[in-house]
Amino acid sequence: MDSIEDQYQNIIKHFPNAEIYNKLISHISIQLKKGTILEIDYRNFPKKPKVKLINQNGDIYKKLDRLIYSLNTWKSKNPKPIIEIINEIITFIENLESNTILIKAELLEGIITLCREHHPREILGILKMEKEIFNEFILPPGTLTSKISGIFTSSRLPLDRYYQASVHSHPSGNPHPSLQDLRGIFKGFFCHFIIGFPYGIKNVRCYDKNGKEISYKVIK
Repeated sequence: MDSIEDQYQNIIKHFPNAEIYNKLISHISIQLKKGTILEIDYRNFPKKPKVKLINQNGDIYKKLDRLIYSLNTWKSKNPKPIIEIINEIITFIENLESNTILIKAELLEGIITLCREHHPREILGILKMEKEIFNEFILPPGTLTSKISGIFTSSRLPLDRYYQASVHSHPSGNPHPSLQDLRGIFKGFFCHFIIGFPYGIKNVRCYDKNGKEISYKVIK
């Protein structure tokens, strides 16, 4: 485990503009782009650091600990390096600004394969997010699918706020949401992937809960 001194040296190596509070190297602020300030107090490391993210209007992002995966799952016995927390927060900010959904290539390829294996039946699943990236497929308990629809009971899902997206196939080949989609599964998640036959990357679409198409990015 790196000491506080080691943590600080690693931070200023990557962020030379980092400033310290009250001559404490364990309490720093970093000026990010567009006037956003990141303030981190890790004087009690390996306990979870105190983090503030302040926008250009002076407003503090609320519930940041819940939004940043590494903070939400912090364990003092196996703490994350502070530089890793900083980079995760920067990724979080960039995603907010770009409104781009990130999904792992391996995950999307696996889902496309699943669509092909189950054709002409629909597939239906939930996607889990970690560090602002969708990286896991979950088959909801009690899922029922047919050639034209898929349903599951949301109350049977484990309580996990990282279940942020749905994904299902359209064997008809139309990758756009149906009225049933908009009235049903689209109301329960942040975003939704639809994969139309013949199930390739060109047939993948992503939508917000209102059915508006939004951009996504596949990352390795």
